[in-house]
Amino acid sequence: MTGVLKNKLTKTLLVSLFIPAIVALIMTAGFFNTWESIISDALYAPGDPLDEIVIVAIDDYSFRKLGMFPWPRGHFAKVIENINQSSVIGIDITFDLATDTENDSELAASLKTGKVVLAIEYTSFFYRDGELYGESLLKPNATLGTPGVDFETGFVNLYTDSDGVTRSFTPHISGVEDHDHFSMVIVGEYLGITPDLGNSRMLINFFAPPEGYEYISFYDVYNKSIPSSYFKGKIVLIGITSPVEHDDAIVPISNKAMPGVEINANLVQSILTRDFLYYQDDISAICTMFLFALLTGILLFRFRMHIATILLAALAIAYIFASVIYTFNSGIIMNILYPLLSITMVYIPIVVIYYRTEEKSRKWITSVFGKYVSPVVIDNLIKNPDRIKLGGEKRNITIFFSDIRGFTPISEKLDPEELVRLLNEYLTEMTSIIRRDRGLVDKYMGDAIMAFWGAPLDLPDHAEMACSSCLDMMDKLGELQKKWKKEGIPSFNIGIGLNSGDAIVGNMGSFDRFDYTALGDNVNLASRMEGLNKLYGTNIIITENTHKIVKDKFEFRKLDAVKVKGKKKPILIYELLSGKDKLSKKQRDFVRHYEAGLEFYFKKKWKPAIKSFQAALKLMDDNAAYVFITRCQEFIKNPPLRDWDGVWEIETK
Repeated sequence: MTGVLKNKLTKTLLVSLFIPAIVALIMTAGFFNTWESIISDALYAPGDPLDEIVIVAIDDYSFRKLGMFPWPRGHFAKVIENINQSSVIGIDITFDLATDTENDSELAASLKTGKVVLAIEYTSFFYRDGELYGESLLKPNATLGTPGVDFETGFVNLYTDSDGVTRSFTPHISGVEDHDHFSMVIVGEYLGITPDLGNSRMLINFFAPPEGYEYISFYDVYNKSIPSSYFKGKIVLIGITSPVEHDDAIVPISNKAMPGVEINANLVQSILTRDFLYYQDDISAICTMFLFALLTGILLFRFRMHIATILLAALAIAYIFASVIYTFNSGIIMNILYPLLSITMVYIPIVVIYYRTEEKSRKWITSVFGKYVSPVVIDNLIKNPDRIKLGGEKRNITIFFSDIRGFTPISEKLDPEELVRLLNEYLTEMTSIIRRDRGLVDKYMGDAIMAFWGAPLDLPDHAEMACSSCLDMMDKLGELQKKWKKEGIPSFNIGIGLNSGDAIVGNMGSFDRFDYTALGDNVNLASRMEGLNKLYGTNIIITENTHKIVKDKFEFRKLDAVKVKGKKKPILIYELLSGKDKLSKKQRDFVRHYEAGLEFYFKKKWKPAIKSFQAALKLMDDNAAYVFITRCQEFIKNPPLRDWDGVWEIETK
């Protein structure tokens, strides 16, 4: 992994670990608990209210018929008598004020059935050792507790959060007197045993929105419009449903206020069915945050920004859906806000860091390569800066050298301004072709150019691209020569050398000044090929290394077998002539005669070789043919040694 990637990964991991730690502190401090509760409220969905639970509603209709509160307690006594076939009766009314003895006695007599649970209410609380204690009570007045009267009581207090939503209750409160919640006592009377749910705060599982349970008007029961047999075996809750008394609360399952008696109905069902809800514990929530934060960092590090964003959005949506399913299958309300906050808070700084890193990388890459490679290569390098190996690496490339023939005599004929303009025009056209074909201009050495294909970006067809560029350069030079002739400017020719093979490519130089360049024997060999053009009078000479790669895609002439200065191993060299099948008949015949003469030459058949080279010269003037005729004539006079292999050793560079 390169230094750029290591640095990027290090920053990604640091952010991915630091941010969820901060989010965990925010969660434990409770900064966004209200928002988390609001989001959790969306997870509630209607269920199936139990048919066994019936609400006798003190509604507007009852108030119109019986008048507003306070009612004579005989009204409640009559209703209790009319529903005495029920299993248990819960009255969500606090009879704390004394009335006339007759009414109290009448209600007290109806409570002798032993099926009734009356409401009490704590008016103040305090905490001791982390537990909640009740301090002051409103409860049925003493006149109801006459001898022989048997009724139970339970407190009806609920928790209303800071956002005004009622979500929870406490099953048991200790104090001067210990009491269970109203709903707990009702279930205890119904089952014959009161469940032990402790005294910790618990969520209320809401099975239905307001008016989801069966409502029967108090007045209809009072005047016996409903037969008493209808209530046989049921749990009957009596309470105020009319909004005029304000005995209601906003609940998670609906924006509409739910009467307190119906909240107790939901609680009774939850306790009966053991269908409770719990918030996800802090430890697993924090683990989820760290997991999501790390996934965010990994996805942003591994994928392109838009792909990572889509994957993270999909992850968030999948988590929300999984939370909904998990909540209602397992009774756990998953923490949604903080894990999503963790994703968001990791995403933003990493994107900013990547953006700033990319901008620095863009400026650096542009400064190093911008003048030497095509914009396409620059864009690819910016998107994949790790492909630039700092310090050097072995790469398989094709190296190019070119030089102007006879530049010194031309420079003597031109003014310095004209010479600079001529040279700049030539170099500009050649460079644009190299850049267009995804090559990299390594350096200019006066009138010479060094370039290569295959780095810094991988280019599988680097040899083909280099050969194609060389041919295009010769075509462009022909156009320039015509233009210069019209302008009265002396024109020139060029020689090009190509070689393919492994080289060390990278940033070479000192700490504060370096160049992206290529080094190695294959680079030197390409330079030697450029110089050989002077000997053979050619324009483009390539090594057998390059020829093996592109021999089926271009037209060549096998030129010679040579051993260049500084190399022990001889190589075959070729002249690059044109694209595939683009030679004229005359050119094809010329190549055929020349290569036939070369074969005779390697076999030491000097006279047939001379004859073939002369046949080639009849078709086209060629310096290489003259070179071989001269060699053959010399070998006729002075034959080579018996172990001569046809290789011509080049003494000059």
